[in-house]
Amino acid sequence: MKFKLLLILQCVLLLSACSSLTQQPSKYPDKESQSCADFFTNLEQTISKAGVIDSEAARIEAYPYLRVDRFLSDFRNEQMDAASFEEWIGLMQRLAEEGWQVELSNLPGISRRAFSESTDQNMSLKDTIHVCGNTLRAIDLDEEHERQHLKNVAIVPDEYKTWQRVLGLYPLTALAFRSGIDNWHEETNKVYAQPLETLTVHGELLRYIPPSNIALLSMQEVSQIIKASSQNTLNIPEPSEDNIQKLFQSFAPIFEIDTLTDDDRIGTVELNNDITAEVITDSANVYQHVSYTRIAGQILLQLNYSIWFPARPKTSSFDMLGGDLDGITWRVTLSPGGEPLLFDSIHNCGCYHLFFPTQHIKTLPQTSSIDEPAFVPQTLSIAASDKPVIRITHDNHYIERVYFKNNVASNSIPYQFTDSKALRSLELNNGERRSLFGEDGIIQSSQRGERYLFWPMGIPNPGAMRQWGHHATAFVGRRHFDDARLFENYFELQ
Repeated sequence: MKFKLLLILQCVLLLSACSSLTQQPSKYPDKESQSCADFFTNLEQTISKAGVIDSEAARIEAYPYLRVDRFLSDFRNEQMDAASFEEWIGLMQRLAEEGWQVELSNLPGISRRAFSESTDQNMSLKDTIHVCGNTLRAIDLDEEHERQHLKNVAIVPDEYKTWQRVLGLYPLTALAFRSGIDNWHEETNKVYAQPLETLTVHGELLRYIPPSNIALLSMQEVSQIIKASSQNTLNIPEPSEDNIQKLFQSFAPIFEIDTLTDDDRIGTVELNNDITAEVITDSANVYQHVSYTRIAGQILLQLNYSIWFPARPKTSSFDMLGGDLDGITWRVTLSPGGEPLLFDSIHNCGCYHLFFPTQHIKTLPQTSSIDEPAFVPQTLSIAASDKPVIRITHDNHYIERVYFKNNVASNSIPYQFTDSKALRSLELNNGERRSLFGEDGIIQSSQRGERYLFWPMGIPNPGAMRQWGHHATAFVGRRHFDDARLFENYFELQ
């Protein structure tokens, strides 16, 4: 009996010794920095437990005070001096702080209050996130090998799931999908070849126009804003909020929609108390978002305009493409000289990616026989003062023409601008807040039947509407709407 007791004690001591050997000492040298590390750990656990993670920008493992998008991730491949590196870190820290604030806003009230009471009451949570980010950043990234490690891991995972492609026999099924895509290109080109006045109209052509009380910037003023705001070490145009608004107003498109039912009207996105999204068509909103692209050694500013419809109505019980919610994002890429270089668009599922280059852009030859090419149904020749009119069909909401004719029709409806950040934290009737998007960036209530057919292409929930940063735009090959080098693959400056 004594021998058995002694054996048990020895085992306990041995296990304790092993545990102490594997326990990692804290890498933070003082109480303040360790307290900050603990703060972020507790914050992440609280957010994760509540199921309100915002995934517009990607988290970076072991750097809770930083997040990254595809544009900023592109800088990891460059040599940066100390000032440029600090600027880069600062931008990723800004993304993280914005993401944390969205997530804190979406926490259930009881969870938010409990977490707030458990932290230092001398500072707001917003200030604590910023101060602790600065504290850990100074320790984590003060040596060259640490900076290089961050470059290695500041990556945004792509939206394609390789395991789905493996199970779906992608090398074979991609050929069938590519054939279907080619057929869609062919049919779309036939529509664009028709004279504008012969396009079929099933209902009433309603025009959604920008507010009339806005002052439009000249090309020279746009150029001055872009160049003045690019005076930073990374040469990224970062106009002030006031100037950003002026730019969005100056390049705002006109949406001309063949309107047959309320599903063809654009509106304002809201959430029910059961967290189901709906579009209220009593007021028209265009959601704006700033992005960037890189081409010919330049960083170009992009203006994104997104509209939302209540649904893409099903044409029959077998329609796999119809469902709740639908939308379009129209993007304008500006030159440093203040004029549009290129327009492109997607539906808010990432589908139907169309490119509309101007006279300043040359389309490169498409070399791949399998991957989807950049689909250019129309080349635009414009003057600086022109506003594009985007003709949109009823029901499926395809863009079937872009033209320039700025006369104000009697059936015009003014729309208002709303920052797309608002969709990341919408107020419910009970005072709580939630994101329009799930933790995976997808609006689950918008999922389509096509997901059962298109899954071998590797895109999660194809056809469903999704958040910025999650738009895969090619079924065959890999392409993302927010890829920093997207245009370099298909176009060059004249």
